[in-house]
Amino acid sequence: MTESRPTSDWRPLALTLAGLTAAYAVAYRLMPFEMRGYFLWPFGAWAVYSGARLTARVAVPLVIGGFFLSDVIISRGWNVQPNYIFYLCLGASLLIGRGLLAHSQAVWRVVAGGLGSYIFYFVVSNFAAWLEPALPEYSPHTFGTLLLAYEKALEFLRMQPGQIFGDLAFSLGLFGAHAYLAQAYFPAERVGAVPEAVR
Repeated sequence: MTESRPTSDWRPLALTLAGLTAAYAVAYRLMPFEMRGYFLWPFGAWAVYSGARLTARVAVPLVIGGFFLSDVIISRGWNVQPNYIFYLCLGASLLIGRGLLAHSQAVWRVVAGGLGSYIFYFVVSNFAAWLEPALPEYSPHTFGTLLLAYEKALEFLRMQPGQIFGDLAFSLGLFGAHAYLAQAYFPAERVGAVPEAVR
């Protein structure tokens, strides 16, 4: 017998876990840049988890609104210059969560969601940096300078290991905590077993 996910917006466990991660995500953005390498990157996993375990009308304002709030704080007012690429990546991560994990808690799906979210961000954000161009050596726009943009991005990741492992660690932590706590204390928020053929 398959137990479906609750359809109500009131999901205290999922709201608490997503809310705590939102607070960490805002704090992460407010840290001095040189400190971030010692902390885990939360953004993709936060959006994937929210998309999977919350209704869309709660997940979208929480994730997009939480990130916008950090933009407002960083810019010290409402004169915000939003990073549209980041919002696009958060939206994609919400959809990854909805499509991949809304009715499953299979570990391979959690890993795929966390890694897929970060890979999407990495590819899209560095492609956008190449298009701007963020650095003069990215001109002219050729395949060679595009590869240079990704090479420089990989060099940057060596100095920021929290970005590489953050989405994966947060994904495993959030979905693992949800599975355990739902089983023990929040039975209404348990994710029903999906038949193996559907997985």
